Amino acid sequence: MSEHSTERRAIVQPDGATLTYTILVRGFTATVHLAGRPGRPTARIDLTLTVAHPGAGFPDDIAAVMSYEDIIEDLRRLCADETIPDPDYLAGRAADLCLGHAKVQRVHADVELPSLSAEGAVSGASITRVQQNSP
Repeated sequence: MSEHSTERRAIVQPDGATLTYTILVRGFTATVHLAGRPGRPTARIDLTLTVAHPGAGFPDDIAAVMSYEDIIEDLRRLCADETIPDPDYLAGRAADLCLGHAKVQRVHADVELPSLSAEGAVSGASITRVQQNSP
């Protein structure tokens, strides 16, 4: 089981633009299957999500806001089910999974596979993606 932390930060746009808040997922870890390599090394994933805020006066209801637990479950499935060729692929897939949630407008994913650095291989990747229909 991964030990990770999450945090939400509200962002108020003074120009009347869409309100957003930020969800931070830090320190998510899971084992992954790396293509052509034995064993299942541990990957570390950090995410920064910019999420559409439901607006002033929204009800105190979990359905009104994005739940980071949905993202955590997506990451668990990704790491358990897919063969990962490299950190870039894992960062891209994690970003795509986040953008699959309608409320997510932007995602920044940092991925690290520390076992690769011991072998002299590229051990990390970062990617930022924006929802195509985002304002």
